[in-house]
Amino acid sequence: MRHFQSATIDDIPATQAAAKVVPTKLCSARAGVNCHIPLPASVVGVLLCLLTATFAHASCTAPSSMKARLQSQPTAQAYADLGTWFGGRKQFHCAAEAFASAVKLQPDSASLTYMWGLSLYSAGDVQAALAPLQLAVSLDPHDARPHLVLGTALDQGSQIADAEREWRAALAIDPGSAVALDGLSRDLLKDKDYAAAIALLEKSARRGQRTPLQSLNLGMAYARTLQLNEASRVLREGLNAAPDSLPLADELAVVLMLLDRPEEAVKILTAALARHPGDLNTQVLYLRVLVSSKSETAPQLGHKLLLTAPHNWEVLYLNAQLEIRAGQFPQARAHLEQSVALKPDYLQSQEALGSVLAELKDFSAARVHLEKAIELGDSGPAVQYELARVLENLGEVEQSQEKLRLYQTMRKAEADQTLAVSKIESGDRAMAAGDAAQAVALYREALANDPNEALVAYKLAKALDKTDDFVNEKAELQRAIELNPNLAEAQNQMGYLAGKSGDLAQAESCYRAAVHASPSYVLAWINLAATLADEAKWQDAKQAVAHALEIDPDSAEARRLNQAIAAAQASP
Repeated sequence: MRHFQSATIDDIPATQAAAKVVPTKLCSARAGVNCHIPLPASVVGVLLCLLTATFAHASCTAPSSMKARLQSQPTAQAYADLGTWFGGRKQFHCAAEAFASAVKLQPDSASLTYMWGLSLYSAGDVQAALAPLQLAVSLDPHDARPHLVLGTALDQGSQIADAEREWRAALAIDPGSAVALDGLSRDLLKDKDYAAAIALLEKSARRGQRTPLQSLNLGMAYARTLQLNEASRVLREGLNAAPDSLPLADELAVVLMLLDRPEEAVKILTAALARHPGDLNTQVLYLRVLVSSKSETAPQLGHKLLLTAPHNWEVLYLNAQLEIRAGQFPQARAHLEQSVALKPDYLQSQEALGSVLAELKDFSAARVHLEKAIELGDSGPAVQYELARVLENLGEVEQSQEKLRLYQTMRKAEADQTLAVSKIESGDRAMAAGDAAQAVALYREALANDPNEALVAYKLAKALDKTDDFVNEKAELQRAIELNPNLAEAQNQMGYLAGKSGDLAQAESCYRAAVHASPSYVLAWINLAATLADEAKWQDAKQAVAHALEIDPDSAEARRLNQAIAAAQASP
């Protein structure tokens, strides 16, 4: 069976997504439990009995005309009309009772069963809603709406894996559903499956414009994989299409700061605040950008926000930063002490307070806060240097010298990482230009400066593949996997090399590791299915290719492989 090499992060095939839009007039509460046990139609009677108890005391007053109609013609349609009338007035419990009566008269109606479940869901009775929604799915497998409601409910219940299955089921029905794309991409981010989120949303964009949430999720996925220029592009496109979106503006500003483009970040936030002048979160982010870029306007905004939000820990911290620069250490101490009291786990506040206390000669207190910053995860050299100074003033010379040696080591590592980042960016440009040999040299230099970065080792392996240096490619893939066993692309590529050399057992192991690390990685599922077929493990192969088709029903390779497996299994 044919196997496929790992793509770059932005080339991985996308998961399909789709669903009809849930009627907003009947959507309110959100919750959820596991709801993947199919229900037979015979369960309707039991559900109706439960509903009788649920709504026995509900006060549901229908218009006289509808009452008269129900008395003369108590049909399923008459009850459905009554349910719609109650739903339009947000009397969801009453709507649910009416739809339940309609379902009792017409138990094979998927639409009425769905409206019954949706009404319960909208009334906040999510537990009772799950069974009718499941039943609606069983009655009409081609209706995406029940999947959408179930997916939302499961998300609210933090059952992300189950929610993803509902989104995918909806996606297979309607590939253009914004609701399903929003939900699935959000869940993939929660799973930290950034490659799958990128593939999903880049592919879906070819069908139409992204929603603001999809642009935000895609930008965040790119940012989390250090593809900052791509993140900037996607977020800017999203903001141009939805200029009122504060989340898009805020995320774009953060990415621009990471790209060392503070002037652009300031422009983005200025425009956002012109549209939303009272938004505190964006104002605080704006102040952070101004403080970081050492803008002369930062003190003015800082003072204004301190009057507006005197108990906001971040406003206090940022004002303290400005006061430290101005040499106003007593004021900075007061603001930092308040900030730390409000948010003691923010290591930057702890470090800043320790440094200010050292300036004020309160060395014992300074030591406490500097050590707390390190305990919270402060891995920068600055805190080690400051602690060394404090320890020296406390007469602990030996410990002070130890901290100074650690500081020097960390300073060198920090400088090496900065150089490595520059080499990685140059290597990426060389690969994009088709100069794999130059990319190999640059990635090697980057790894010499930062040898513990798995993603760089994987990039080097891909560049070596382009130069047909398979021995060194395998060595770099092994290094990447040792550094990060959950780097799915590296596992997939290692599986490809193993299969190419005839080691099917290792290939299978690598592909299984890839899909375990990234359950939405279609390419790895296809390769796993092909390997299992080569091993004559037909049932496992069929299950693997079924996973691939569930994720991406449009995958031509998965469809061809599915047919090949069926044909091979059928042949004598």
